[in-house]
Amino acid sequence: MNLSEPTQLWQAVQAGTNLQFLNLISKNQIQNACWAVPKPLAFCIRRMQAAHFCKMLFNLSADACGVGTFCTDGFPEAENSAMQHIRDCAILDLHKLVCPKKLEVFMATRTICFPISGYPYCREQPVTFTWIKGSKRQNIRAVHDAVHTTDPDVSILEVSSASVQPEGEGVSSLRLLLHLDSVAQDVPISTVFEATKVFEHGGPFADLLTCEPPKVHKDTRLRTSGELLRYSLEESEYPTEPYPDSFFEWLYCRALKQSPEKAAQLSRYNAFSDIAAAADSKKYYGDSSRAVAIYVGLAAAGKLPCIDSYESFIAEVYTEPKPLPKSGKSEVDSKTTPEAPEPAKETLTAESPQSNNANAEVIPDVAQMEHILELPKVTCLLLSLAKNAGLSANNSSELAYKGKEFLLDTYQKALKNKTLQINIQKNKITFPMEEHDSGFHAVGMLTRSPAWEYGWKFNYLTENTSGAEKSEVKEKIPPKPLTALEHLERCGYKIVQQVVPKKLPPIAVQRMAWKTGEALCDPVVVDFLQFIRTHMQSDGSFSFRIPKGTSKNSFATLSEIAQTWDKMGLFASIVIYPQNIVYELAQNETVRHFLSGKWLELFVEHQVQQILNRYQEEQGAEVSLCSNVILSEAASAGSTHELDVAFSINGKFFWVEAKSSSRSIDYGKYASLCEKLKVTSDRLLLVNSDLSVEECEGVSYFWNYRVANCATITQELENMIAKQIESAGNAALSID
Repeated sequence: MNLSEPTQLWQAVQAGTNLQFLNLISKNQIQNACWAVPKPLAFCIRRMQAAHFCKMLFNLSADACGVGTFCTDGFPEAENSAMQHIRDCAILDLHKLVCPKKLEVFMATRTICFPISGYPYCREQPVTFTWIKGSKRQNIRAVHDAVHTTDPDVSILEVSSASVQPEGEGVSSLRLLLHLDSVAQDVPISTVFEATKVFEHGGPFADLLTCEPPKVHKDTRLRTSGELLRYSLEESEYPTEPYPDSFFEWLYCRALKQSPEKAAQLSRYNAFSDIAAAADSKKYYGDSSRAVAIYVGLAAAGKLPCIDSYESFIAEVYTEPKPLPKSGKSEVDSKTTPEAPEPAKETLTAESPQSNNANAEVIPDVAQMEHILELPKVTCLLLSLAKNAGLSANNSSELAYKGKEFLLDTYQKALKNKTLQINIQKNKITFPMEEHDSGFHAVGMLTRSPAWEYGWKFNYLTENTSGAEKSEVKEKIPPKPLTALEHLERCGYKIVQQVVPKKLPPIAVQRMAWKTGEALCDPVVVDFLQFIRTHMQSDGSFSFRIPKGTSKNSFATLSEIAQTWDKMGLFASIVIYPQNIVYELAQNETVRHFLSGKWLELFVEHQVQQILNRYQEEQGAEVSLCSNVILSEAASAGSTHELDVAFSINGKFFWVEAKSSSRSIDYGKYASLCEKLKVTSDRLLLVNSDLSVEECEGVSYFWNYRVANCATITQELENMIAKQIESAGNAALSID
């Protein structure tokens, strides 16, 4: 190329076209200025080198150039995310320039692991992506892009030493340390795993425990000692079958439990990847992403104590739980026919005290009583019991738990003191219940019937219950309207996790989210945020071209929100021009999480809270709100649902879902979930910031629930609530 033609070259760059003479750049200049890696501004790896290259060949700054790429002839253009960005920006296109080195590119598969709060505590999903040999971080981005294509709201963490996320690198098998009593200093997981292997012709190799990880993996004994037989650690043996990965995962979970600060950071993510965990490498290294997902699942389910021993870990993670017995009798009791009970002695209450050994066979023990109290319909009764007994708690889940503990404690005392009253004719057992601190007195009642699950039904009668009510055995429901959480528990769900006010981001971040939602009423701001999300997983500078005909007000709104994001540290650099915005996003997972949709959840919660405050102040309504609630179905182990915002007004339950992308949304899932939550679809509002008003109406046409964007959310919320309140009467305290 003749560098004496700067005018012609400048015109080519401005036009964003391909000129044949660009392929005539001398080979020496190319070799000195580019690497064969397809990435934004991929002539370089560092920004200073990019600026030097642009200045040397084009007399342009890196920001002015925007984006360019070098590709090999065999590299599919559709697979290159950088090329898509070039089409979007139309600034510079250098596709298929001659590079001094050919890339080795092929398709590969990795497994993404999602933690769940029930057996087996991890759900695996394979993804296929374009693999580039020798570029781990490029491949990690490709894996995450493949996941976000189907589910853009997933917060994924790469767990390996190649991770760009500090949390992921810190818990990689090369960095995460395990404390062993037999070694003076803590040892990396990968080293422990390799050193404990026992082969046909050698092992374990205890000397490796004091070596650096790179030296450990190069030790030839690990590959020349024959077939792997088992593991040996601290005088204990661990098998390789039938669960080949269990020992590695147990070591990993032990190390995470010993490092609570690192483990706490993992709860922010709902998916994990390990670029090194290919099918052919698990034999040597194990899958860190699966181990981390299992730990997060166990933590969510409150099962971390099982990590203390290998046997309990296997029993919890690898053994499918058996269904609970359907009758009050144990399996041993059912094999023997009990003697016929003697007729009950006639007393004023037609009941006899616990004195007959024959009767003892039909009395549920404490373990069976716990099963009876796990039935979904008992939760409401436990809440009522706890409130009447004067027990206090921070939320309804904790209050129901305290009610259960109080009931089990009084039942155990009745068994020990033999104060149970057994009425065989009525298949009924009664026992006293007292809370001395509050002066609460009641009678607990177990009624036996084969029609009920586990064979028994529990109820309680307070001291001032009338005789007529005692004979009918009617369950008492609290007079106060149900809160949102109480409604979910009444539907049979267990609250696994929810965001409480103290766990919300700082108020400055919340206000930025509210401001973002207000700014997205403008279509230009919507386009800008979509553009950022499209290129979020790529490094380097990007240029967003402001649409022609943008009004001054829209440009001012766009500039203001961009400057707000910049002030809070979301950009590494940003320059706002009249025609375009050139920026570089900060390489931080929290930033990506916020821009991927966290802002919308905070905005939606704020809009709902404002409306609830008004109803409470103006009408004295009973209101409640909870956000990011993860539910677990009691009848289906491992089946969970997440509700972005759930709230109630005078006992009426409502639900709002927030989506910041219009791609791959299963709208039918929300319609079916309404049935499980026992609410009509007109009490569900789906907020999608990507949709226009017309598109919202279109989605609502096909699915019988409300759909809104940031501009219409307030009006749709008002209409949805008003319709339900009017139908029930503003002053009525209804029960869903």
